[in-house]
Amino acid sequence: MDNSKRKVLFLVESLYEGNGGKALSVLVQYIDKTKFDVTVCSINGGGQYEAVIRENVNYKAVLTEAGGMKRKMVYKSLPLSMVYKFYIPQGNDVEIAFSEGFVTKLLAAPSKGKTKRYAWVHTDLDKNHWTQDVFRSIKDETDAYNSYDGIICATNLICEAFKRRFSDVRTDTAVIYDPVDSLSVRLKSLNASNDNEQTVKTRLVAHGRLESRNQYGRLLRIVSKLLNEGYDIGLWIFGEGSERGILERYVRENNLQERVKLFGAHPNPYRYIVQADLFVCSSYSSSVIKALILGLPVVAAETAELKELLRNGESALITANTEMGLYEGIKKLLDDPQLMQQYKQKGEARGWDFDIEALMVPIENLMGA
Repeated sequence: MDNSKRKVLFLVESLYEGNGGKALSVLVQYIDKTKFDVTVCSINGGGQYEAVIRENVNYKAVLTEAGGMKRKMVYKSLPLSMVYKFYIPQGNDVEIAFSEGFVTKLLAAPSKGKTKRYAWVHTDLDKNHWTQDVFRSIKDETDAYNSYDGIICATNLICEAFKRRFSDVRTDTAVIYDPVDSLSVRLKSLNASNDNEQTVKTRLVAHGRLESRNQYGRLLRIVSKLLNEGYDIGLWIFGEGSERGILERYVRENNLQERVKLFGAHPNPYRYIVQADLFVCSSYSSSVIKALILGLPVVAAETAELKELLRNGESALITANTEMGLYEGIKKLLDDPQLMQQYKQKGEARGWDFDIEALMVPIENLMGA
């Protein structure tokens, strides 16, 4: 083993979407392997990102079965300092609790010596303080965070929420955006396809789960209204979810089959998205970042997350978070091609801020590059 490399441990509870698994799977692919010897340890084995992580760095799963005595020992019976000693890879220069809750509590328990320890926060713990079920009290959780050398928040909003919830935490906080695989997005978009092409003047596109939070119902109503007003537009939607049947019925009942296509969970949506004229975000979706990376102009209904991401409207047209507000925003850009081109340029410039090499710099600096 090359002793000149920094030994870095990422500890997670599982490798599913809601536990930072996606961000971690990107991080381990692009981290500089000549500088860092990385191990990912997951308390629970499995998850859709486990295979990618196995392929790129050292990997250990503490628990590989749903039940059993070992699970009881890890979560209930043993002191956390003993769990760390018996089950967590040792001898690290840097250790990172990459998810909140149990692993943050676990890494806070043992003496750290010369090891640098960081806690990563991906959740608004002010609105959703789910970790209170893990700790005995707010003081217990505060003490845990105070044992770390630094706290990393995935966005400024998450950082502000953390400070509101844990006003007595003295540990320094910093914001580091989760890495986005911009290289893969750009490479996949090069294979642009003309399959199912709609011959329309302006093609709108949306990407995200077909769930109520993404408000695709109002987007379809907006498209129907604009078509009735004579606008020559089409809409592509990429994503799957529980509202697919509702949306398909609306398309049929309003004779939108020639103008609206639901692609479902397409294996490579970027080959189509890159051909669109305008990306529409009817509610918050992380796919907005991918649209910026591909250089699309964006119109988005206002959310706190999007205001931060889009620099308070500097990088895209942000509308009121209502059906009328989004309708007026889309119509404004359709009526003003020059303005749409300006937002295309602004969006493309913002997209380069999410270039994978740029996003990896603060992460590697944190680990001692």
